[in-house]
Amino acid sequence: MSNERAWVEATLRALSLREKIGQMIVVAASSEFMNFDSERFAEVRRQIEQNRVGGFIVRGGSPNEVAALTNEMQRLSKLPLLIAADYERGLRMQMKNGTPFTNNMGVAATGDVQAAYRQGRIIAEEMRAIGVHWLYAPVADINNNPDNPVINVRSFGADPQQVARFVAAFVRGVRDGGALATAKHFPGHGDTATDSHIGLATIEVDRARLDRVELVPFRAAIEAGVDAIMTAHVALPKVTGDRHPATLSPQITTDLLRGELRFGGIIVTDSLGMGAITKNYPGAEAAVRAIKAGADVALLPPDPTAAIDAIESAVRRGEIEEKRIDESVRRLLRAKYRLGLVQRRTVDPNAVNRLVERPENFQEARRVAERSMTLLRNEGGLLPLDQSQAASALWIVIAADDDPEEGRALIPQIGRRAKGARILKVDPRTTEAEYRAMIAEASRAETIIVASFVKRAALKGTVALPDQQAEFIRRLLALGKRTAVIAFGSPYLIRQFPDAPVYMTAYAIEDVAQEAAVRALFGEIEVAGRLPVGIPGMFEIGAGLRTQPLGTRTEKARK
Repeated sequence: MSNERAWVEATLRALSLREKIGQMIVVAASSEFMNFDSERFAEVRRQIEQNRVGGFIVRGGSPNEVAALTNEMQRLSKLPLLIAADYERGLRMQMKNGTPFTNNMGVAATGDVQAAYRQGRIIAEEMRAIGVHWLYAPVADINNNPDNPVINVRSFGADPQQVARFVAAFVRGVRDGGALATAKHFPGHGDTATDSHIGLATIEVDRARLDRVELVPFRAAIEAGVDAIMTAHVALPKVTGDRHPATLSPQITTDLLRGELRFGGIIVTDSLGMGAITKNYPGAEAAVRAIKAGADVALLPPDPTAAIDAIESAVRRGEIEEKRIDESVRRLLRAKYRLGLVQRRTVDPNAVNRLVERPENFQEARRVAERSMTLLRNEGGLLPLDQSQAASALWIVIAADDDPEEGRALIPQIGRRAKGARILKVDPRTTEAEYRAMIAEASRAETIIVASFVKRAALKGTVALPDQQAEFIRRLLALGKRTAVIAFGSPYLIRQFPDAPVYMTAYAIEDVAQEAAVRALFGEIEVAGRLPVGIPGMFEIGAGLRTQPLGTRTEKARK
């Protein structure tokens, strides 16, 4: 018997039924600073010492705060904890530090599959440095619905084969970086306009279509050795014959994923605290249904103690067999052993500042963001701008959200390059009188550069510009000036102002994308990204124009 198997079996035998169920629960822990004797930390301590949970998902904080927190949690726990996080595009998805990668759609726009591998590896290495082992990424969804408010730029695109290649590469990178990779959201959350944080999404596709499109990246992830798969809160009535979410469906979780796709790794639910679940399955019912359906981990049940009680009761009355619980716990214990947590479960806090944000990794993220810039229209060859054009242009930053990040890097970068440039900003508080004044000022400009920002966020329900802001852009375009629009966030924004003569998309609102866009606008870098999705009636997958840096200026359309 191998050392791994001997430890797993000995550990499993030593656990009570309730302790085994606890291993199947992952709860949340804020990573903001907490005194370990405080009331705030007491709840974390209770989950470890009383509920014996198997892991935590950490959010917020800084790398050093996460390292301190995970070390203390590991010290308190009888068994090593699996610490998870939604660091899809790196630590900065949840904090202010970490290598600043762009979104997956931007990575795919580069056409460089190895960029996904490198990103996955770097994210995993930074996670492990702060005591996080389980990455809830990559997103393996096909974004084939332009109105999808929750996936959108988190997806590698709309072409199943291309998405599959990027997903597989990312998975290999994460695993080579020493962390667990999770493909999500099975069997696909792309073809819906509903945010499952708010309500239950329904995808009206049959099994043949599922095989042809949505399942392709998941099959590739499994072939690449993905450690875990997260199930989605989406109903597929034409596949299952009912309207229960995939998370709670034995047909999806056990028959399809375990049976037909032969996935032997960890199956984790999406958060059981999301609206798609809480509005339809009250109390601890969802946790019981998820385990019965075939999940190994119930993620973020609203009341962890109630979930453990309910699952234990279901086993006691024979609704769930204890051997079914044992199967899940074995998978989780094997993962902990293979991560090296049996030998060492804490991290060196003194190493964090050497391992996170390495300069060479920072440069990699910048290169990827630069190569992601995608120019879809460039009437009159307006872009890139020369110095005189840039200095005389009217720059307008449109922020759809009350978020200081929108324009934070862009505005000073423009000012540094175009001394005296006039830069205006629109946000949700802008009044109609202010809009009129800006239109009047724009009417006197020769060139107008519009930078539109829309943040993709859970519970927001949309990735479109507010109507008033979209109308403002249309009014600017109606002036007939030389006008360019740059979309920070969803590439689909052009559907709100289809007459834009010059349009570039940056796929993200984060600083790294803003800085890359400025370098593209000022002709400091080549622009060569290709659109990973189709924009109905306007652009096909693969669309993109190429521009050379100023001094070698040429442009050609790419089919």
